[in-house]
Parts: sequence; C-alpha cells; structure tokens
Amino acid sequence: MTRGDDETIARKMFEDFHDKPSRRRVKFDFGWPRTLQEVGKAQAQMYRSNKWKKDPKEYEDYKHIAEGPQNCYIVPGFLRDLHNKPLKTYGDTYDFPPPMPTHVTILAPLIGIQVKLYDESGKLPKGDKNLYEIVVSHGMLAGARFPDNDETFLLVYTKLGGVHMIITGTELDVEKDGIVG
Repeated sequence: MTRGDDETIARKMFEDFHDKPSRRRVKFDFGWPRTLQEVGKAQAQMYRSNKWKKDPKEYEDYKHIAEGPQNCYIVPGFLRDLHNKPLKTYGDTYDFPPPMPTHVTILAPLIGIQVKLYDESGKLPKGDKNLYEIVVSHGMLAGARFPDNDETFLLVYTKLGGVHMIITGTELDVEKDGIVG
C-alpha cells in the first residue's frame, strides 16, 4: 500500500463496517502523537453502532473480545485514576509516528476499552489483576491500516484531544461483521 491508497482503504473499511456507502470526508484538526507507550494488551473494545438498524438514530451496543494478542499503546499521561492523577503505567515508550496513513475511518462512538496493563516488571499479571476498563468521554473508535505493512489498527480519539490510544494486532481487522481478531 502506498500513502495515496489509504483514502481508498479507509473508505472500503467504512463501507464494510457500516454496510453502507461512504458519502463524506471528515477533516481532523489533529495529527499523530509524537510518543506512545506500550502499556499492555487490549482485551475488548466496546462501542455503539447503528449498523443494520432501519432508524439511523437507533444504536446497539457491541463488545468485541480480542481473539488474538492486541497491543495497547497510549499517549504517556493519558490514563488517569479516579482522582484525575496520572495512572502509573509500565512498558516501553516509542518515538512516534512511523509512516502513518493520512486517512482513517470513523467506526463508532466508543463505550470503552478493556486493557490488561503490564506490572512493574513489564509483564502481564495472572488473573484479573491490572485489568482496567477505560472510558473516554466523547471518545470515538476509528480504524486504518499502516502504510508500511498493511496491518489494521484501531485508534481511540476525541475531537478536542486528538489520538489517545492505538491498538494493534496481527489478527486484528475490520470487516462486514465488525471488529475481528
């Protein structure tokens, strides 16, 4: 895939996911973050969709449970505790971005993301320890493909805050039945 193809890919991803034609382009007023931290593994994405509904104002809630490993990257300092203090996170930090698409597709309003965070040793703890449900006020779920390897990824963003989180996985994809992998 070349950078010129990412608009076509984003439109197809929209049409597959929503089961309707893509009719408009939306310009985002933000770019890609400069740094991301790998903080754990995404366990599930929860979102609202009006796909398959006759009334476009009627939505249904969906929960996609990860079927394969999904890495979760955040903008450092994004995760907060109940007192709005930065949540201590562990994992490698990466300079960002690698080659990124210039077009993404809006998938759905976000309900939340379930993530199992790495512990102090940089590993995933056993059981439900460090399992968090992350709710992003006014959050949206979008999808795209990396230009260098054509791998699908999800991103969580808000209009005012930009990109907050990216979820990757070799089995992750967006298809007619929704998010898979």
